[in-house]
Amino acid sequence: MDRQARRVLALRVVLVLGGLGTLGIAAGFLLGWPAVTRYWPYPTYGLTRVFLASIFAAIGAPVVWIGLSREFAALRGGSLNIVVTAGGMAAYCLATSWGTPAALVRTMGVINLTVAMVAALLFVVSRNLTWSDERPMPAVVRVSFIVFALVLAAAGIALLFNLDVFPWLLDKDTAVIYGLFFLGSAVYFTIGLTRPVWANATGQLIGFIAYDLVLLVPFIQLWPVAPSLSLAVYLAVLAYSFLLCVWYLALSPRYRLWTRQ
Repeated sequence: MDRQARRVLALRVVLVLGGLGTLGIAAGFLLGWPAVTRYWPYPTYGLTRVFLASIFAAIGAPVVWIGLSREFAALRGGSLNIVVTAGGMAAYCLATSWGTPAALVRTMGVINLTVAMVAALLFVVSRNLTWSDERPMPAVVRVSFIVFALVLAAAGIALLFNLDVFPWLLDKDTAVIYGLFFLGSAVYFTIGLTRPVWANATGQLIGFIAYDLVLLVPFIQLWPVAPSLSLAVYLAVLAYSFLLCVWYLALSPRYRLWTRQ
């Protein structure tokens, strides 16, 4: 095995292990493992742990796919997503904990700053890589990405201003963090539109179906308890994205994951 092959193998191993570790964090929030939940510095009321699990699942699943598929150019979109989300969280946590005894918030800020710097490095490394799978992105996926990006950006901005757009009431700090999650996701879908090839859509769809699988049932169960317009919109997006992902990732003869060019 030559040096280049060893580097590729090492990157694949790092990505797969990193993605699995992120999925492990998702499981920790979902199952309430103290080793994971104790590092979250804000209140965990309502479905907060489930929502956090969905976010980490949506991050980890595409990373595993990139490592397994060797579609390293897909790191661009995912890394920019993390730069926006983790970078914003780092700035917010460090700013709000300045001069206070909120050590856990500062720790979260430092962790997210480190993650954002690693993501920025991955973006630089991957920015000139070519796509292996250049099948054209289907029109319905392109239109869906436009809608997803707009909805996520609007919801993210509203949450930054602590507007009531979530299915349950959020405290100010949690609203800001959730808003950053949504803005990072909006960037991810926007990047998918800049180069409309299938490999630049697969990671987003894998992330979305992981997100859906964690959230869909708990949000459906929430409806009889607290029906609202925001929950209805959220459920509509989850249901549509789930069907879209299932079709293209598992059922479509041309695009399903185990079908190549």
